[in-house]
Amino acid sequence: MRRLLILPALLAAVASAAGCAGPSETASPAHPAAAAPTLVLVSLDGFRWDYLDRDVEAPTLRWIAGGVRAQRLVPVFPSKTFPNHYSLVTGLYPQAHGIVGNTMRDPERLVDGQPARFSLSNREAIADGRWWGGEPIWVTAERQGVPAGTVFWPGSETAIGGVRPGRWLPYDGEMPYAARVDTALAWLDAPDPPRLVTLYFEAVDDAGHRYGPDAPEVDAAIARVDSVLARLVDGLRQRGRLDQTDLVVVSDHGMAALSPDRVVLLDDALDLAVDDVDWGETVGVWPGPGRDADAVVARISALPHLTAYRKEDLPARLHYADSPRIPPVVVLADEGWMASSRAYVARNPDRPSGGGHGWDNRFPSMHGIFLARGPAFQTGARPDSLQAVDVYGIVAGVLGLRPAPNAGDASAAGQVLR
Repeated sequence: MRRLLILPALLAAVASAAGCAGPSETASPAHPAAAAPTLVLVSLDGFRWDYLDRDVEAPTLRWIAGGVRAQRLVPVFPSKTFPNHYSLVTGLYPQAHGIVGNTMRDPERLVDGQPARFSLSNREAIADGRWWGGEPIWVTAERQGVPAGTVFWPGSETAIGGVRPGRWLPYDGEMPYAARVDTALAWLDAPDPPRLVTLYFEAVDDAGHRYGPDAPEVDAAIARVDSVLARLVDGLRQRGRLDQTDLVVVSDHGMAALSPDRVVLLDDALDLAVDDVDWGETVGVWPGPGRDADAVVARISALPHLTAYRKEDLPARLHYADSPRIPPVVVLADEGWMASSRAYVARNPDRPSGGGHGWDNRFPSMHGIFLARGPAFQTGARPDSLQAVDVYGIVAGVLGLRPAPNAGDASAAGQVLR
């Protein structure tokens, strides 16, 4: 909590100085005098920190990285999509903002006598503001008179604190990438354009899950998202807005290879007909009625490649204890290992395959990217690492916003902003 409050005055001063910075190195038409500075926050889901070091066609990403490229962006735990996307835009850990997993339950809120459930496929739950705590950056912006638009981002489909982004779209994975960019550019052409825009692209994550992080299909996905970013940059240049636009490219997590040879069977420690399990790279266990949690922890930890904890005993660095939505027992697997059941393995003898994420965020394979370029950002800055919870404060600083209480490091802005 000692880093909970980012210094608003400091960030406002940094943002003000950024507004006086010189023009982009890339030539563009003279920008309209009325055009306001804009920040575009782009998520490349599943883009591991070292993918840009591969021999892959990504000229636009490398151009953006010529401004700021952090060696790594360290995700929050668990290194899953929804918890991390929401931490990026709130500056809070999952135990504080409430999105503790891609799937979760809330034992304090009952539906038909059972705990309320949340999952990526449950559109009703995603649109229910009761799941979403904290203050995402688009709410901070709208409350302070800075218009925002979201072309997809977890949490942007619902009113949070009674506020929505001024422009938003419900997630549609079938929407072509060019149409996503063109929608954002059309918003910028409007009489009252947003000054904060988000974009989301899932191709790299999809390829990593299906084929594994080292597959050539991942390289093809990187080239695909690079080309759509080139469309964004060209569109901004044609509108005379490139010199007044800050581009921030982040990812929510990395990716590690899976194998059916790296599976541990939980049947050897649990009665799966009694104990309720939330499956994944990190496993949550809700012990059955009358079951002793300490005994459950001991039995699971006796298995190879798994370490179980009562949630209150998890390492403090994970910030993953203070929420009723976190299961009573949390199981950490060794990197690349999965917990499963005999029934699942019998049905799927070739699984798991491809790639996965969700493990301990200290593993480098789980780390993502932070790239930025624009008038507010330094040129050639190479911070060693940033934390996912730092991004909210950096974006707030660029836009001159007073940040809501958050867990980011106030010094992070000084590492990347002019």
